[in-house]
Amino acid sequence: MKKWMLASLSLFVFLSGCNNNKTQEVIDEETLEIQDSAASEAREYLTYKINKQKKSVNRGLITMMINNRSDMDEIETGLMSLSKDHFSPDDFVYQEGQYLKDIPSWLGRESKDNEQGLNPAIDITKNMGWEERIEREKKDPMYLAYIHEQNYVDSKGKIKGISLGFAMNKIDYIRVKDSNGLMHFDEKVIDDKVLEEYGKKAAEKVVSRIRSMKELKDVPIFISIYKLQPINSVVPGNYFTSSYVDDNDKTIKKWEDIKEKFYYFPSKEGEEKDRDLQNRIRDLEDYVSKYFSHQDIEFVGKALYKKDNLNQLAIDVHTGMVKETELIGFAQAIGPEIVDYFPHMPVYLYVKTPKGLKATIVKEVDQEPFVEIHE
Repeated sequence: MKKWMLASLSLFVFLSGCNNNKTQEVIDEETLEIQDSAASEAREYLTYKINKQKKSVNRGLITMMINNRSDMDEIETGLMSLSKDHFSPDDFVYQEGQYLKDIPSWLGRESKDNEQGLNPAIDITKNMGWEERIEREKKDPMYLAYIHEQNYVDSKGKIKGISLGFAMNKIDYIRVKDSNGLMHFDEKVIDDKVLEEYGKKAAEKVVSRIRSMKELKDVPIFISIYKLQPINSVVPGNYFTSSYVDDNDKTIKKWEDIKEKFYYFPSKEGEEKDRDLQNRIRDLEDYVSKYFSHQDIEFVGKALYKKDNLNQLAIDVHTGMVKETELIGFAQAIGPEIVDYFPHMPVYLYVKTPKGLKATIVKEVDQEPFVEIHE
């Protein structure tokens, strides 16, 4: 990684190289690289030291089980952010999940062939018509979509804490094939209260399974339940309740609500929540567009509110610029403006082009921004 200072801005510009390592995973390499890139991009501002040598034992599973890209990112980074209250970045190193190898089977339906399945069993006969099959699945939908494991280790790599994110379906998208091979689609909207109750029961079962594992029998466990957004949502869902299981505890004792919500800018809902923020994002877009009139530039803001207070602002900048000189020029133009427009809040700005993520600009509270240009 090469870095230098842009003197006019006091910005640090980092160059990150491409990862050419090959993988033996069944999931295609491009999908996994997108996943890893998103994870690395989002982790930067969370201050954990990261053990990059160990990949998750369930690498790629999230791309198979989660339909919404914005949810993929938030499931990981949101859990990491919540985990800071229990596993401090000053004391622990972040590591991708290494222990729960049976998660893929846990995500299935309970059956004779899969007694560990955490989703409800359904009685399906060989000669059942597709209409009846859909109704059976709607009656007992797939509540649990994904379990995300994170490990927190000491400087020697010894496990000291484990965090789990239970991603729950708000909508179960049902697909059933008929006798002629044609696919039929339907969906089941799941009540929030039912979703929460099912997630808590699933978490209790997983804690019991973890405590039966020798290497995790006395490791603290942080658990949070996440409500997924619909497939085409532009903003992610959110973690809404959590529990901490101490090293001496065998079961979950209590749950605590998490009052967090994302808003999308510009949008009607966003304007109703925070008109001033919506105007600031639009004004910044207009300002930058004047200097780059030859480019189509669009700003999309995602703001996280905790207990009605703005906690974090991420802005995706969609543009056609891909040259390094253009990107550095963009950083020169927008860096001081981010400080002026958002002086007392953390801002994470991602420049996205047809070729993917090309630059990341991060401004922490009351600090100068730094820039990473991605090759």
